[in-house]
Amino acid sequence: MIKGIFQFIKSKTFLKHLLIYIGFLSLLIGIVLFSLSSFTHHGKVISVPDFSGLKLSALDKFVAEKNLRYLVIDSIYNPKAEKGTVVMQEPEPNAEVKEGRIVYLYVTSILPPSIQMPKLIDRSLRQAVTMITTYGLKMAPPKFVADQCANCVLDQLVKGKKIAPGEMVEKGTVIQLVVGKGLSDEEVGVPCLYGLTRKDATEKLAEASLSVGFIKYDEPKDSLKAKVYRQSPSCGKETSINMGSSVDLFLTADKEKIPSMPIDSGSTAKTENFDD
Repeated sequence: MIKGIFQFIKSKTFLKHLLIYIGFLSLLIGIVLFSLSSFTHHGKVISVPDFSGLKLSALDKFVAEKNLRYLVIDSIYNPKAEKGTVVMQEPEPNAEVKEGRIVYLYVTSILPPSIQMPKLIDRSLRQAVTMITTYGLKMAPPKFVADQCANCVLDQLVKGKKIAPGEMVEKGTVIQLVVGKGLSDEEVGVPCLYGLTRKDATEKLAEASLSVGFIKYDEPKDSLKAKVYRQSPSCGKETSINMGSSVDLFLTADKEKIPSMPIDSGSTAKTENFDD
């Protein structure tokens, strides 16, 4: 039997069928590889364009002839960036990818996220200011009223209306605090505000139980970069005013105008770094 098998293997019939089988198998493998190559665009790569700064409404037109697809997978809250624009992408710009690749995009939120309003009532003004910053809220100059609890938060307001703890508010909402200033003519020291932005000056005055009064910019167009170069009343060891009083601020974007120490105050406080 074994001898018959060897004779069959050596026969022309077997060799003929073997060659036909090998040829068919090779052809089949070639077809499969060619199909995979065509399906996956093997060897065809393109450079990923830069999507940064594009608005959502412009994305379809932007990718129309680029042999790419996109997918918005997340939104990021950034109050300083234009809403509904691309801020990050994967893969990064100029990366080489196959045609038809999906580019994953991160865009700025069209609406700011909402949070629960914290309970600021019955806290000290200093604690309330810290919480407002921590929760991503903004602070308006506090309103001081006569009350036996000096420097205590009596109420919390949004656009002049009371807002209860636990109510939903958007991040960035401006909160005004109603603060007790005591029943006497208690005086507090005036802090040095030179070199501070309007926001930082407002918070520092609030911590000292004072409020912002008149505000004047040298150049309104530079208000975001402007910092305090003069205040009235000025600060100093001997300067004190009634709790709840206001301090006028004068701001500039010209760092040469900001003194190295408060003028006529006798204080040795140095200016904070002017650079952003």
